[in-house]
Amino acid sequence: MRLFLPLFLSLFISQLAVAQNNSSSIFRFLDVTPTAGASALGGNHVGLYNADFSLLNINPAFINAEASGKISASYLNFLGEANMGFTNGAMHVDNIGTFAAGIRFLGYGDFDHLDEDGNNLGSFNANDLSVTTAYSYQIIKNLNVGAGVDLIHSSYSTFKSIAAAVSGGIFYKDTTSHFSAGLSIRNFGGQISAFDERREPLPFDISAGFTKKPEAFPFQLSLTFKKLNDWDMRIFGESERPAFFNNLLRHVLFGGEASLTENFNIRFGYDHYLHEQIKTGSNFDLAGIAFGVGFKVKMILIDISRNSYSKIGGVTRISIKTNLLDL
Repeated sequence: MRLFLPLFLSLFISQLAVAQNNSSSIFRFLDVTPTAGASALGGNHVGLYNADFSLLNINPAFINAEASGKISASYLNFLGEANMGFTNGAMHVDNIGTFAAGIRFLGYGDFDHLDEDGNNLGSFNANDLSVTTAYSYQIIKNLNVGAGVDLIHSSYSTFKSIAAAVSGGIFYKDTTSHFSAGLSIRNFGGQISAFDERREPLPFDISAGFTKKPEAFPFQLSLTFKKLNDWDMRIFGESERPAFFNNLLRHVLFGGEASLTENFNIRFGYDHYLHEQIKTGSNFDLAGIAFGVGFKVKMILIDISRNSYSKIGGVTRISIKTNLLDL
């Protein structure tokens, strides 16, 4: 197993990096940031210093022995009637590694079922579901590798699809210099059954990032470059590739976090690609900006975040984590 994971990741990088691109239009819920803490920092950071098992869908190498016996749950009040939930748990086995499992569920609400003449045929609901299993191992001091498998199911009335995907990652963390870095390859796979017999790609992503806290500076800063497998980050309606610098910024996630006390943190973040997608005018607005807090109540860690979607509104997340062994 120790030799399998590095080989697995090497093959991933060298053989599969250009296999899929950013043109996917299915299973986009796999890209949703799983926790309020990460969301407040701007999104899916793959080298996050304070990352843990609850972010296994971002980088499975975040899982470590300290996660053993812990569980997490997150709730996202999405736009409209959509609601999304995440739950994860982990267990460490000495001399073998750390295992984790999780569920992601997105419900879009109820819809009227109309025929081509507008007659109401009743109602139906739509939802997405993903079940994840993951494994991580510390190969040398400060360096973890991890891999995960997702089984995915989507149902929209009579249209259904099943898919499978694998992910892998590496994560380095040095507490003496307060520095961490990571690489993640996510959502490589395909549909087992398609919605309408036409198979479409999953939202494949290669990301790399790091976190560093400069000396005598209150915030630790995180930077992630996403979609390294697809340079062209055009948004809907753009017929031409954006200018170089603008396109580069669309690959960047930026966040900062500071501890005001031992049990209270503040966070902020920015996603320029999200800003470009949902801004409502030529002037800069709050689209793509995120902020949040984290605090501890007895043995429970609570994170709350708020992400701005410009005039469309905002999205609030709440996450909780605890150790079952401490209850």
